Amino acid sequence: VGVMLQSARRVWGKPNVFQRMMSAAAAGGGGGPTDTQSAALATAQPSPALQPREVIETVMCALHRRNQDTPYARFGSEVAMRFLSPDSPASQRSLEQFADYLSQEWYRPLVEWSEMRWDGDLVLLGNGAEAYQQAGVRSSPTAAWVSIRWILARVLAEGGHEEWRVATVFVQEPDSTQSDDLEAAALALPAEAAAAISRWRKRQMAEQRLSPADVVEKVMRALRTPDEPHPLHGCEVAIRYCSPSNAASRLSPQGFEAYLREPWYAIMTEWDELQVEREQPEAVDPDGSVVLQDALVRRSGDESWTVVTWQLSLHSGTWLTDSLTITE
Repeated sequence: VGVMLQSARRVWGKPNVFQRMMSAAAAGGGGGPTDTQSAALATAQPSPALQPREVIETVMCALHRRNQDTPYARFGSEVAMRFLSPDSPASQRSLEQFADYLSQEWYRPLVEWSEMRWDGDLVLLGNGAEAYQQAGVRSSPTAAWVSIRWILARVLAEGGHEEWRVATVFVQEPDSTQSDDLEAAALALPAEAAAAISRWRKRQMAEQRLSPADVVEKVMRALRTPDEPHPLHGCEVAIRYCSPSNAASRLSPQGFEAYLREPWYAIMTEWDELQVEREQPEAVDPDGSVVLQDALVRRSGDESWTVVTWQLSLHSGTWLTDSLTITE
């Protein structure tokens, strides 16, 4: 029997002005930022008072094509860059490079959206130092929804206070040329900025060295001992490696743990033997950006193996999980 990890959509928190505006757009009242939202961008700045969703809302408004070059050229990019984490490679780019980057095909949903919705709860990981939020956007009432996964980090700002900044954005479409673009851009940047990109590239390369099999084994072993070294750690690892299209990316660690208590997922926390196939995974897409990776598990005393088939997709050089199927 095959089962796929999925979750129902839930809405976190009370609707604010931005959310009410989006609800009106979905009902046919117009799409994209309102005049009030657009006017507020002129003075928008990171602040300890802003919650993760408010940061995302501000950046989404800034990135919209309506505000990209109004009231002056690259205005939207300028506002968005204020809210980037210092560890984000995009924060080290020039304003012109950042604006040009948004013209690439896979970031079109961030620029052309007409409607937006929150897909699931805000998820806090790393003792509250990381925030994960799934959102959906579409360009018209009849267009397909596109999943966007926002990852924010609490950073120490000038003045000694902490505030939420955007660390990474995964759009549904993979970005396979990001690394080359960044390295080329680094050549034209000041030494300090180029060094920051170099540090980020080393971290990214460490992630790139994780093959689909490596990611599957890392997640499987984390889920086997979900409360080590601290409660819900295994669920946090699994959530970190969810792709934008994975419905489990909308779950909190507590919600993910609840799924693991379902009988058909029991093997994920009870296996005693694990074998991850190390041969070339089966490609789902012609370009190899989506693959199937098998892992075999069984309990002590079991004669037969349970097959856990993971689908993974490549995003910014990192393999992330889309779904899993368990066959006994």
